[in-house]
Amino acid sequence: MAYLRLIVLVLAFEVLITALLGLGMYYGFAVFPYSPSPLVTTRSAAQSGGFQATLPMYVPSLQDLKIPYTLLQEGKQRWGIAAFLVSAAVTVLHSFFRGMYLGGLKGWVTNKSAALFACGRQYFGRMLAWSIFQILTGGLMIFIAVTLFPIAAVLMLVLFLYSLTPYLVVLQDISFGEALGKAPRLLRRYFIKLLPLSLLALIGTFSVSLLQSLPAPWGYAVPLVAYAFVGTWLIGELMRQLAGKLRIYDEPAPNLPVGEFQAPRWIHALMILLVPVLVAAGILAASGRHLSVLDIGRKDKLMDGVAYRSNFSDAYYASQWNYTAYEWQTNGYSLTISLPDLSGEQKPEVLRGIADITWQVTEDIRSVKGHSTLMERKPVTRKSRIMYRLVRQTATNGGFYYSSKGGAASILPNGERPHEPLSVGMMISGDGSQLYVLQFPSRFDSSQVFRVSDDGRYFIPKTNEINPTDFHAYWFTAEQNTDNLFGLLAAKNKTNNLGILNQSAIVLASAMQEGDGRMVVNLLETLRKAGVSVTSPDWDERTWTDHLHSRYNGVTLQQTLELLTKAGVQGTYQAKELQDLSDDKTGVYRLEVSFPDGKLPITYRISKADGKLLSMSLG
Repeated sequence: MAYLRLIVLVLAFEVLITALLGLGMYYGFAVFPYSPSPLVTTRSAAQSGGFQATLPMYVPSLQDLKIPYTLLQEGKQRWGIAAFLVSAAVTVLHSFFRGMYLGGLKGWVTNKSAALFACGRQYFGRMLAWSIFQILTGGLMIFIAVTLFPIAAVLMLVLFLYSLTPYLVVLQDISFGEALGKAPRLLRRYFIKLLPLSLLALIGTFSVSLLQSLPAPWGYAVPLVAYAFVGTWLIGELMRQLAGKLRIYDEPAPNLPVGEFQAPRWIHALMILLVPVLVAAGILAASGRHLSVLDIGRKDKLMDGVAYRSNFSDAYYASQWNYTAYEWQTNGYSLTISLPDLSGEQKPEVLRGIADITWQVTEDIRSVKGHSTLMERKPVTRKSRIMYRLVRQTATNGGFYYSSKGGAASILPNGERPHEPLSVGMMISGDGSQLYVLQFPSRFDSSQVFRVSDDGRYFIPKTNEINPTDFHAYWFTAEQNTDNLFGLLAAKNKTNNLGILNQSAIVLASAMQEGDGRMVVNLLETLRKAGVSVTSPDWDERTWTDHLHSRYNGVTLQQTLELLTKAGVQGTYQAKELQDLSDDKTGVYRLEVSFPDGKLPITYRISKADGKLLSMSLG
């Protein structure tokens, strides 16, 4: 019974930290030392391929095994007054909790049943002193490691020599200073005798760390329970051996814990029940579902959306990987969200909330045909929930937009079963009229793809050079129209810096397809300066843009997107050689750009000797 109470104590504290880290991602504060990369540690660990073999010290913690507490996508956390207050509160609470836990273990190894709360009160001050000592020495090591790593390594070893301090405080019921003075001497004395237990601990913790490879959420839940049991037994065995060694060397080691507790039968049943209850609560907190309680009130904005993504298009290859183009899709996408009024001059620093999104998720679909089972990977329309904390950013021209790159965004599980873990990014224009969500596999880094237009109005993701079709962008507005579409494409093309190319006809065709008169004029002018003979209407950027846009008049949004998609895929602009105009030295080719009112031909002549572009004619 005493052992099970300690397991429940460990699970309760770990679940609390899990829930607190989720709140930290939502509100933007860090929880020290439970950050993704712990800054302070006195544990000796050996890492192997993402798995951990470590010595559990004082209290089993998922942090020992570098197992994430949360399944939410890691966001940027801020160190401010909120982080300081929360971290201080956690440090105080953990000190009390450690006193309860080690006091309870002392009772367990001496076959007594300790009163845990009384143990917490008894040892709290000394455990808090140890926590402060850890923080100060750990901070000093980090400061020194920046410039003098060897000295920091020596200090880490010295700190490890004091690692028995909390155990001596509890076993001998002595002051913090006295235990700190004894710890190095006793560790040196008992080091060899404790070595077999240390090796067993390394094997045990490594075995538990392998469980993190289980699919979510079991990669969190199973190690949580396993390490609570395994770690508690290992720490208890350490205290039992220490108590025995102290008696042998005539060191004072009281046999009785602080107070005794005789539990009624219903407490036994409650402890058994609490284990699955706490694990379930941990799963909810790790997935971020507990944040749903913060989603109070009715969402006031319902927006329809379209999806777009880059691909290895004809223009992408023709431009030597410099021209990004998109393929588009409509399939009933929508987003409901609550936003403050962003139309005024005063802009809030942070936008946070939970949005409901209808989008596509690629899942493994199982079907049975006869005696065989088929597994197909298909996009399925799903309703998901996204937790977001968007930080105000300044655009190139001085405007504003809100981005998850300075904050956080994560999918809250809601029934979808993607074939691999997914992450999201989010961006909102400064006036709140344009909302964007980027969906991509968690194994990828989105930083090289995430781009925003100069005015902070449009999200214009760059082509990923390895897996572009794995990055799906969703664009939501109160009313989608062709002006917005062409505005996004023109903003995107400002990032496509192109020089003279022998396949400029394909790039030119894509720019015309996208209705970008500025890009058309710039390309034609570049060709003229390079000595290419260009025949085209003598129009400026505005005239070209108006002409190209007018060719889309009178068609539906769906038809417009189908035509714009031609610029973002392969095989659209297939040039045909005009045999009657070609000869042995030059080849004349023609490709056509499709518009609702017909086709616009582009004719060009190249040298067969070196492939150099010689002339180009539009119309």
